[in-house]
Amino acid sequence: MLNALRTRLLDRLKFLKIPELDVSGDSITEFESLYEQYVSSGNGELIPYDLPDPKYIFLNYLIENKNIVVHGSNNPNINIFEPRDQTLFNGKKVTAVFAASDSIWSMFFAVINRSQYEGSLRNACLTADTKKGVKRYYYFSLNKDYHGKRWTNGMIYLFDKDGFQQGGAKNEWISEKEVKPIAKIPVEPSDFIFKDSIKLHDEATSHVKNMMRDLTRKR
Repeated sequence: MLNALRTRLLDRLKFLKIPELDVSGDSITEFESLYEQYVSSGNGELIPYDLPDPKYIFLNYLIENKNIVVHGSNNPNINIFEPRDQTLFNGKKVTAVFAASDSIWSMFFAVINRSQYEGSLRNACLTADTKKGVKRYYYFSLNKDYHGKRWTNGMIYLFDKDGFQQGGAKNEWISEKEVKPIAKIPVEPSDFIFKDSIKLHDEATSHVKNMMRDLTRKR
């Protein structure tokens, strides 16, 4: 009942969203083959992805079925992730490695051109469990006054979830110890399906105020 109410509430707001996974038998066979060849060994191998399914579907399949969490970065050559001073989604300060149980959320951070972008990256990722699986909701916003190059190629790193604990939100995970990725997959701006649906915000206005305005604004 609570999950149904949560889903109805989230559906009424103007979140970006994707439905529960609906993967064909052939796709599952291909996903499992890639997992066995490049991920299960835990050696940090590069996954040569050339399947017709979007990369976010493959990654969410691993997240939901293989005890995987992911991290997005512009840097394609990270061998060891070390804890850094960062802020959880709920505002708490921690020294940790961050990961997420959602591929699209991580992909946002992988393809934003972090070396040039100026301003805050405002974002949210919420999920609701349904009879069909996990329904996923998003909010992304960039500084309206930044007019430089927004996007770049990046990398999604895969971690064993057992090395992490939940952070300040349901889909946020942290490790207070250094972590080695078990595999990685390159991504491009075109892999981020909400690239053309990003909101723009005024840096002087709070994240919460901007988000509620965008989520409740009449069409």
